Amino acid sequence: MDSRISPFTRTPGVAGKALIETPFSGEIISNFESMESYKYVYKIVGLRGSGKSVVYSMVMNHFKNDSKWLVYSLSAGGDPLRALLSEMSGESFINNKTLSTTLEGSASVGGKLPILSAGTSVNASVKISDNEHYYSDEADFKKMLRKAADNGYRVLIGIDDLAKTDNVARFLSILGNVFLENDKDVRFVCTGLEKNIEDFLDIPHLSFFVRSESINVGPLNLHNMAGKYRLLLGATHEDAVALSRFTLGYAYGYQVLGDLCFKQNKSSIDNEITEDFDEIMGQQYDLIWSTLTEAEKKLVKLIVSTDSGAVSEVRSRMENKSSFASLRDRLRKKHIIVSPSRGTLRVPLPRFKEYIDLWG
Repeated sequence: MDSRISPFTRTPGVAGKALIETPFSGEIISNFESMESYKYVYKIVGLRGSGKSVVYSMVMNHFKNDSKWLVYSLSAGGDPLRALLSEMSGESFINNKTLSTTLEGSASVGGKLPILSAGTSVNASVKISDNEHYYSDEADFKKMLRKAADNGYRVLIGIDDLAKTDNVARFLSILGNVFLENDKDVRFVCTGLEKNIEDFLDIPHLSFFVRSESINVGPLNLHNMAGKYRLLLGATHEDAVALSRFTLGYAYGYQVLGDLCFKQNKSSIDNEITEDFDEIMGQQYDLIWSTLTEAEKKLVKLIVSTDSGAVSEVRSRMENKSSFASLRDRLRKKHIIVSPSRGTLRVPLPRFKEYIDLWG
């Protein structure tokens, strides 16, 4: 049994020793740290498996190690505001304890406290209850943020894999209002598929979110990938280059291929590696393929079936040529296709044509 531990991983948001540095996390960190920057919100978008969560984790972990920052990572599937209130209420500078005063003794009939004479000791309870008509989680949230600022803290809130729900929409609306007030120091970062981010377009009061800075996570640098393959697999320069080109820069494919080569003690691609790669990637591609409409699928099939990827050739083979521009733009927003050069299109996913031939 091989007891070696692979430096490659398929766990979302984790890169391990195989991490390839990108400029994206550095840009977000620099702007959030700067007191002169007015970029309070960043959306990290890209294809499934493109490394969005890795960038997100690098940003969140950086600030977790800074004592001046309070960092909260929330789930898009629950109630972000309620979870955030619960986490913030545990901070030492926020007093959320119920105040009670206790006096021991006997009380008169009707619940009135007796008249006390000198030297008399009594014991009764005075309770302060919340008035439900005045309670507001939004108001409490703002008070907590104000206390954080008063105590010298800056606040970073993050949501990985954002999707539209009523709770998320409400939270973002409240957050937008917070940014308008000058007595709080808050930053927000999230990841999501482009389509899921665009789902918020139809909510009028979320323009701050829709218009905020977006970072598109594209392919990894092939030179850096080759360097990692040389370092972690002991591959020759030629084999490392071949491995990196095989992945087309796709982050998930880079980790999968590296993991397979490491476990099989290989540094070049053969039939066994290819078959195992196709099997693992097929599960990922099922998720991507299922998000496309039938018209989008037809266009992708045409693109991968052409050797040149020339727009003129793809369009000429379409049944409904007038729909080309809109379908192309939709696929670009979903990061399914890219334009490596003027007048050409391609799908930046390794062995996606082979997947479509079998399962498309």
